[in-house]
Amino acid sequence: MRRIACSVAASLLAHLMVIHGVRIELPQRAAEALPLETRLQSAVPLPVVVRPQLQPRLHAAPKPVPAPIVAAPTLTAPPQIAAAPVFEPEPTRYEPAESETPPLTPPPLEARESDPKPPPLPARRLPRRGEIVYELFLGAEKFNIGRTRQAWDISDDSYRLSSVSETTGLAAWFSSQRLAYESRGKLTKDGLRPDHFSTQRVRSGRSESAATDLDWGAMTATIGDPQRSVALPADAQDMVSFMYQLGLMPLAPGRIEMPVTNGWKLERYELEIGVEELLQTPFGPLRAVPVTQVRRAEQESFELWLAPEYGWLPVRIRFFDRAGEPSGEQLVSEIRVSAD
Repeated sequence: MRRIACSVAASLLAHLMVIHGVRIELPQRAAEALPLETRLQSAVPLPVVVRPQLQPRLHAAPKPVPAPIVAAPTLTAPPQIAAAPVFEPEPTRYEPAESETPPLTPPPLEARESDPKPPPLPARRLPRRGEIVYELFLGAEKFNIGRTRQAWDISDDSYRLSSVSETTGLAAWFSSQRLAYESRGKLTKDGLRPDHFSTQRVRSGRSESAATDLDWGAMTATIGDPQRSVALPADAQDMVSFMYQLGLMPLAPGRIEMPVTNGWKLERYELEIGVEELLQTPFGPLRAVPVTQVRRAEQESFELWLAPEYGWLPVRIRFFDRAGEPSGEQLVSEIRVSAD
């Protein structure tokens, strides 16, 4: 009975401890300490690193470097524009043949201080024969409407110049036009001296013409249709010859004055010589000097360009109407000249 009562009491005590969360730690056995082991070994010698001692070094003072010698830039002429060379004009004066008599020169005209300077004497010469072909454009929009062909021939002391402009292609189908000029005269030490000039214009079948005869002995010009006589200035030219006469002169920027006849009248052109510029043409890029007619109110005018590389020949001609608006122009497309 006693054993049963002890068992019941022990069971009851255990349940009460579980119910009330009493933690019971069981005794634990201490782990056995591991035995310590000692081994004696000889020390491995470490490599000895010897730091080199810095030795003082004497340096010589750096020698001064002389400044580089820069050569002065060499000025070179601008490159020549690539274009097929046609001829090399000689800058020589015209000299009369032995059989040629000096040209008659009338008394000089009275000059006013405000008048432009007279044109200078010629300094160049034309090839014996030549031809220039231009593309002909209309208006500011530059519609290609035709072609202009100018040609000249020099024989001994005489010359002949011609210029023919014609509409071509579709423009000719709508309105066929033809404008022809011819200048004939002498070649003197002063350049071109026209004796006869004629003009003929054909528009849609209608033709009109006029002519000028220049008498250098009497210093008179018979001009127009019907003809009338007017005084002949000493340096008079015509609508074709004046362009080539300008190319014979040593032009400089400024203004000059030149009397010019168009077959119907004789008037003085006041011309402004400009500074050389670059042109784009069907012939290629060209350097040229502009010559502009000083415009007068309610009158037509023109502007032309002379190419120094091509004997100062006219390579562009631009026309303006009475209101000062562009009405057309000629641009060079071909140049042919003789070798002599």
